[in-house]
Amino acid sequence: MKMSKMIRPVIIGITAALTLGTTVKAQDNVSLGPTAGFGHTWLSNSTNSKYQPAGNVGLALVVSTETRFGFGADVKWSIEGGKTSTDNSTTTTRLDYIRVPIKAMYFFGELGNRVRPKITLGPSLGFLVGGKQKYEVSDALQTEVDSKDIANSFDIGLNGSVGLNYRLVNKTWLNLDLNYYHGFSDVMKADNLDMKNRNLGLNVGVTFGIGKVRPE
Repeated sequence: MKMSKMIRPVIIGITAALTLGTTVKAQDNVSLGPTAGFGHTWLSNSTNSKYQPAGNVGLALVVSTETRFGFGADVKWSIEGGKTSTDNSTTTTRLDYIRVPIKAMYFFGELGNRVRPKITLGPSLGFLVGGKQKYEVSDALQTEVDSKDIANSFDIGLNGSVGLNYRLVNKTWLNLDLNYYHGFSDVMKADNLDMKNRNLGLNVGVTFGIGKVRPE
């Protein structure tokens, strides 16, 4: 029941985005397809922060108009959190979210160009669905707790990216984006902690035209 309550806003949001995307003007370029990414995640105000892999996989919607402006919306499984260590201990916090970034886009170049560089900016909503926090001493596991027991169920922040869309064939685009996420909300439930999500990574995706595309 709790899972369904968390997923419902995500389904509503992406459904609204898809509905809007398929009802824009006929000359708009609407595409949808899979996306995946990999990078580094950390928590703000952490001491001795170490590299912690981040990853995500999901769907991306892109709408580009006759002007250079457009918008996008993703829904994806996102692995976040952070890792800290001292001389003999390591704390690894993995936070799994269903994340929904909503992006305003600016394209360099005209609709129909094979290569269109772009920048994006917009809010990103995260709904915690899993993960673990592990505390190890000298590589021996001491404690392990579910992330849901220590972390807040909702996260919000700002996502920005630079990248490009490359047309592979008619109505099919390769999307490359270097993304940075800057969380605004406190991740942990404990009052004495003030940690926010941060992550940096490269996303790669392929989108396919689902709306009417302007003739070449």
